[in-house]
Amino acid sequence: MKKLKIILSIAALLLTIIISGCSIETNQDYIAKQINIEIPDVLNIEYMDDHGGFHGDGEKFAKIIFDNKNGLNILSQIEKSNRWNKLPLTKNLNLIMYGGVKDNVEYSYNLAEKSEIPEIKSGYWYFNDRHSESMHPEKDAELFDRHSFNFTIAMYDVDNNTLYYLEFDT
Repeated sequence: MKKLKIILSIAALLLTIIISGCSIETNQDYIAKQINIEIPDVLNIEYMDDHGGFHGDGEKFAKIIFDNKNGLNILSQIEKSNRWNKLPLTKNLNLIMYGGVKDNVEYSYNLAEKSEIPEIKSGYWYFNDRHSESMHPEKDAELFDRHSFNFTIAMYDVDNNTLYYLEFDT
């Protein structure tokens, strides 16, 4: 009986280790999976996630800084991807990130300012419309046609080797 308890205890411990070991995902791993690139070593990462509100509303933001070598690695991956686009942003993405007027409607989300994302002169952007009604997740054409937002945008600043990542859910 004592031997059986020891065996069951060891089995439970191993199962716990296996389950927790397989489900641990770092913030970098999560972001890499969302934007379809491998993230090499970073110099610095700032990360914030305030999801958890009603229906999971909130924002997830990361600023990831790379050294020159790893910055070139990221740039190489982005340039080979068909989901990343060279800046400037589209009109809709520019409105959501920096604000402005379209069809006599003022958009003042200013997500870039709230997240302290500077104006990027040279770089690339990635967009994924995660809204349940989205027919074309890689395009922003439907962005302002709904009453809520669920999207991911990432921007890579080539001059500063910095990746900005933002999930916005309302």
